[in-house]
Amino acid sequence: MKEIDWNEWALHSEIEFSKALGGKPVEYSSFIHIHNDTVPWGNDYNRTVGVRISGFESFDEVVEQVETIHKHKKLERPNRYDIYPPALDNEIWDDFLLKRGFRLRTAVFFCSRTIDEQLPSELRLYSPSEGEYIQWFHNQQKSRDYYNEEWFHKVKPCKLKFIKTFEPYWLLRHGDMVGWVYCARLGEYCSLFEVEIKNEFRNQGLGQMLLRAIRIEGKKRAARFVLLQSSERLKKYYEKAGFEECSRNSVIWLC
Repeated sequence: MKEIDWNEWALHSEIEFSKALGGKPVEYSSFIHIHNDTVPWGNDYNRTVGVRISGFESFDEVVEQVETIHKHKKLERPNRYDIYPPALDNEIWDDFLLKRGFRLRTAVFFCSRTIDEQLPSELRLYSPSEGEYIQWFHNQQKSRDYYNEEWFHKVKPCKLKFIKTFEPYWLLRHGDMVGWVYCARLGEYCSLFEVEIKNEFRNQGLGQMLLRAIRIEGKKRAARFVLLQSSERLKKYYEKAGFEECSRNSVIWLC
């Protein structure tokens, strides 16, 4: 069996995530820039991924190129660079980046094989209709400080496009929705986004059940693995759910 290049799969999943939101990736010699003029929040969605650098000088060159792209397209200053590979684990990078107004973080990718099992009888993974999903999303967002109707009507087309690739799934317990996850079937693997349990149902093991449920769903969809990105802080949590670290990126954010 061909050995899996998890770094490539991690990069692929990040690109497909941005494309699902309407992003248009363009490949340059040492990075991939993703321009998105359809997302009405955050210039994080005009992203630079797959950045290949060898040192300080090459990073400065990438930043100069990307900022030129943003000026030409009249975009906000880019605020994120995903370095692929390697992780920038040398402490001198912190001082170098801080002087340029950046900070360094690590994005960790976790993977697990899909499984042929059954959930406990009181649990069920449910795929909502488009109408059910939008009604739920609308109600969920109403509690946010930033919410207003104009904002929602700008976001709605983007979310409808997004769920065509990253399908929403709800975890039901005795028929009541207790958590959710988005799942995209991307070739041999499923990419997960936003694994969440409602606040009132946390610390009951339901997050582990949701991850188990989506691994079962992945098997039904003929995927071999599921893949997600999270922080190193949650490593033990995902290991308990049957996942293991498979890749990591250095993420450079604008302060």
